Amino acid sequence: MRYIILTQYYPPETGAPQNRLADLAHRLSELGHTVSVLTALPNYPLGRIHPEYRGHIFKSVYSEEIWVYHSWMYPTRTQNLLLRLLSYFSFVLSSAILGTFLLPKADIILVESPPLFLGLSVWWLSKIKQARVIFNVSDLYPETAISLGYLQNCWLQKVFFRFEAWCYSISFMVTGRTKGIVNSISRRFPKIPVYLLTNGVNLDQFPREEHNSQADAVTGGCAVIGYAGILGHAQNLPSVLDAAVILKKISPGTKLVFYGDGPLREDLIRQKHKLDLSNVFFAGHLAHNEIIKTMLSWHAGLVPLVNTSLMTGALPSKLFEVMASGRPVVLYAPKGEASDLLSSAEAGIWVSPDEPQLLAEAIARMVDDELKCKMLGRNGREFVAMHYDRAKIAQGFAKAVDDLTSAKPGDGKGGK
Repeated sequence: MRYIILTQYYPPETGAPQNRLADLAHRLSELGHTVSVLTALPNYPLGRIHPEYRGHIFKSVYSEEIWVYHSWMYPTRTQNLLLRLLSYFSFVLSSAILGTFLLPKADIILVESPPLFLGLSVWWLSKIKQARVIFNVSDLYPETAISLGYLQNCWLQKVFFRFEAWCYSISFMVTGRTKGIVNSISRRFPKIPVYLLTNGVNLDQFPREEHNSQADAVTGGCAVIGYAGILGHAQNLPSVLDAAVILKKISPGTKLVFYGDGPLREDLIRQKHKLDLSNVFFAGHLAHNEIIKTMLSWHAGLVPLVNTSLMTGALPSKLFEVMASGRPVVLYAPKGEASDLLSSAEAGIWVSPDEPQLLAEAIARMVDDELKCKMLGRNGREFVAMHYDRAKIAQGFAKAVDDLTSAKPGDGKGGK
């Protein structure tokens, strides 16, 4: 089949959606499908177009039998609502226009949401390219925006919910990243086919080493609890720094190291200095392959989420990556899908969010029990190898699309 992947996020940017979608594209290609990608000019995480792409309205790259078309957008990392909307809609417009002329005809266009606004672009392109739409939902919008306090106006909420419903209505299939997302969509839109396209890992990227021989030199012999990801509002990081105050007293040989960037970086650095946290370090943004190497120097990996009902259905990609690295997980999140998975895997410890005292104590206990840490780490790697191998996930997805296409020929969806 001929696939197009429409997404605002794609390599050479690094991040969870970038890595996941690039892996899916290459695995679909390996299965014999033709894959093209339409994405934005790379600008994450700094909110500036990467130097080698500046001055371009679009730039195309051919790599490993996949054409990737980078289209212009207005980049920003501000929290100003109007500027963020301008950024989102700039890519909606440019992807619709440039995609019309650049993209080949296709059978399927898989669009990544968020941003939800790409529903406008995919609707147009599906008509022009005579393709069916698969709406891939990584986070439920507008629920996430409402839960995090970004969208409080009741009238706007109704508009966004109606737009969400329209996006699903133009879709041949909707895919969700977690059971919570799939269940929500299935409950509200029972006539729409919904498929669980979960996160996963490419185990070939993760070495089996249980210890990095250079770790002691890097960490100074301290136990490192690492975090790699966006420094944003959904990650509950201010509460983690509150726990660091307690951890400094009860486990003085333990460091918390944060890798990544995001809108809260400067606020978190100010909080670190205000609290005099000599056990907290912000190491900046690293490429994905460098993060994987760095994980070998960690004692455990931290996976925090804010305490909202929406996060009970979250499964962060960093959860799978910490497990694949053979490191135990410290999950600081609402009880739900992630804590259930961690319990089934016996791969770490769960702490209820907004309990910094309990988080500090749990980390201290983990640091003191090295044998248990190794056991939890081995359990995690075995669990993701069995249940979350991206090769198997891609094969299952491709088969589901083939089966549904065969069952619903010429049904009128997406321009067919």
